[in-house]
Amino acid sequence: MKRAHIGIIGILFFVGVGGGSGRAAEQSESTTRLWKPKAGTSYTGGLPREIIWLKDGAEMVLVPGGEFLFGKTKETMRLDSFYMDRFPVTNERYRKFVTEAGHRVPFTKEESAKALNWRGKTYPKGKAKHPVVLVSWADAMAYCHWAGKMLPTEEQWEKAARGSDGRAYPWGEEFDEEKCNTLFSGTKGTTPVDRYPKGASPYGCYDMAGNVWEWTRSRMGTQPVVRGGSFFDGDAEARSSLRVLSPPNPKCRNIGFRSCWVPGK
Repeated sequence: MKRAHIGIIGILFFVGVGGGSGRAAEQSESTTRLWKPKAGTSYTGGLPREIIWLKDGAEMVLVPGGEFLFGKTKETMRLDSFYMDRFPVTNERYRKFVTEAGHRVPFTKEESAKALNWRGKTYPKGKAKHPVVLVSWADAMAYCHWAGKMLPTEEQWEKAARGSDGRAYPWGEEFDEEKCNTLFSGTKGTTPVDRYPKGASPYGCYDMAGNVWEWTRSRMGTQPVVRGGSFFDGDAEARSSLRVLSPPNPKCRNIGFRSCWVPGK
């Protein structure tokens, strides 16, 4: 098993600036036409475990409320129940946003990211299921506003990634290069968001270690927090507890995002 530790400087690859109560909840929320339960899903605490968000077509999974262990020190924290996108936002989902909202497309003048630029409203060929990149923090926030959701806080992101038991990685305590897209994969780029099912978190979220760093709503000063590591990083950066700060404006070829939603908000 390989190991690598890359310092924080240079981590980011910058390229430019079922019960009755459940059915009651389902009926209440369906009137807003925000979501529908995924076919065959079970219920926990009156909430469906899996839903389909109607605006962007995202599959979302329930992260039940309660205590969990947060950060390197495993501080006990508590969160209300929320839903998290099962996958990072893909190019095909982002295209729907660009088309309907008239938002700018992912694009940079940097030569190193030329192959990732969109042409018109078309993403690079063969990248439909890859996570969208070359998006700033403001772009991610705009997408979430359009979809009627929000960027997760880093606390929400971390609970969705590691569950309640404070594990080091979404799948457990030991790093496994076969369960995520890191530098050990040799891909030198993003992969389809459903490529690593064995690397899913306890709640069923994919790619929360590797592939792309993910923007969160949390900030320290003016800098947003990003989580999860990327294809450019090693096992240390893919740890669920690692916090990294990024300037909000650069568009990077290894930063993407996913969205969340808190019932009742």
